[in-house]
Amino acid sequence: MFEIVQTVFAAGCALALLTFAGITLGGSVVALVISTPLFVIFSPILVPATIATTLLATGFTASGSFGATVISILMWLYKKRTGKEPPKIPGLTPPSSPASSK
Repeated sequence: MFEIVQTVFAAGCALALLTFAGITLGGSVVALVISTPLFVIFSPILVPATIATTLLATGFTASGSFGATVISILMWLYKKRTGKEPPKIPGLTPPSSPASSK
C-alpha cells in the first residue's frame, strides 16, 4: 500500500515539475524573441561593456588569488623560520579541540 502512495506522489511531483519546466521554457523563448532586437540595437555598447566587465572580474579574482597565495607562503616561511605556529587571531581561528592537542 505504501509503495502505491509513494508512486502516486512521485508521479504527481514529476508532472508538476514537468509543467514548471514547460512554463519556464516558454517564458525563456518569449523573452529571447523580445530581447533579441534590443541586443542587436545595443550591441555596440553591450559588447565593449561585457569585455570590460570580464576583464575587471578576472583582475579582481586574480588579485584575490595572488593575495591568498602570498599569505599562505608567508605563513609557511614563518613556520619554517621560527619552528612555531603564527599567533592566532581571536574570533577568526576556531578554538582547538582537546582531541587535536594530543
